[in-house]
Amino acid sequence: MWKSTASGGDRRRTVTRILLVVALVLVTALGAYAYGRSQSPAALEERDRESLALYAEALDTVRDDYVDQEAIDPEKQTYGAIEGMLDTLGDEGHTRFLTPEEREQNREGLSGTYEGIGIEVEPRDDKIVVVAPIEGSPADRAGVRAGDVVIAVNGKSSRGEEISEIIEEIKGPEGTDVTLTILRDEEERVFDLERTQIERPVASWTLIPESDVAHVRLASFSDDSAEKLAQAFEEARAAGARSFVLDLRNNAGGRLDQAVEMAGDFLEPGSVVYLRDDASGGRGEIEVEGGAESTDAPMAVLVNEGTASSSEILAGALRDNDRATVIGETTFGTGTVLSEFVLGDGSAILLGVAEWLTPDGDFIRETGIAPDVEVALSEGTEPLTPDEARDLSKEEILERDAQLARAFENLRDQ
Repeated sequence: MWKSTASGGDRRRTVTRILLVVALVLVTALGAYAYGRSQSPAALEERDRESLALYAEALDTVRDDYVDQEAIDPEKQTYGAIEGMLDTLGDEGHTRFLTPEEREQNREGLSGTYEGIGIEVEPRDDKIVVVAPIEGSPADRAGVRAGDVVIAVNGKSSRGEEISEIIEEIKGPEGTDVTLTILRDEEERVFDLERTQIERPVASWTLIPESDVAHVRLASFSDDSAEKLAQAFEEARAAGARSFVLDLRNNAGGRLDQAVEMAGDFLEPGSVVYLRDDASGGRGEIEVEGGAESTDAPMAVLVNEGTASSSEILAGALRDNDRATVIGETTFGTGTVLSEFVLGDGSAILLGVAEWLTPDGDFIRETGIAPDVEVALSEGTEPLTPDEARDLSKEEILERDAQLARAFENLRDQ
């Protein structure tokens, strides 16, 4: 039989602590609400006050009565509570908590440079899935592919681990080693990789020989990706290109504003880039601004299962505005718009503040964007990059990459 072990003094002390904790949490919550929403704070609902009081009661109980007092870590308890709260939302792999260190890593990734092996991973169906290897990275050179399932890092199983913990294990100082165990087609494969300085290539291009078709590869949506993509198109036009294949394969996305800016280079002003459903249930149209640079040149877009996030937004915008034919395989299926809310200690919540749909209203979360023309690469074949194609003949290029060949045919027929 369970019974209370608290004395009258203990109870009074506990009540006092609860009131202090609740008061502190209420002030913090209201301040964060005002800061994050940029509006006057409103009183928390009764159910929220009850939840905070219950958490304070549980916290007080653990701190008073847990047998291993040295194991109590206030920071870990707080971070764990936040992560648990976010897990209940069901936005797996998107809405998430970042420690100050993880937030810095995330910032470095968006800036285009960090130390690691060069893969993007996300949770999916209780698995850690490789979204895409970064072009030219140790993982890419070793043969890690989009869709591979990470089952262990350095021999430690990833089952039940938080995505942040997996990423922390994979990343590390340049020159150090990491062993990645992945599952592909029910077969385990082990990759021994050396971490290095990862510099994300942004945009590259080559002119397909004996043609006026440029193969333009966009590898990431980092801080200045829109500018670099525009520069690549300009260089290709100066070299004689009149038609373009925009290659978004294995591009795991990144900054949303860069996708909107890029769409503005290809679509007429006022064109819808995507639809945004926010927390209030309202729907807004996100449109391009300014003058477009390349609204007339024939285009095709290449996608695969490694095409995710901002890449999907750009592909969907070009498809639904009848600007380009989308060719390849169904994309990854990232349908949440994230905003970063920085907390007081430098940690942050990446919160799904909206869901996005293509201009035609297609909901792509977990289903992805289906191409207009479906073309799969043969087993063991990787997408050809402009750097790899630069020294090949037209026949060799089209023979090695069936998706690029189909895009070339599509543009030639226009």
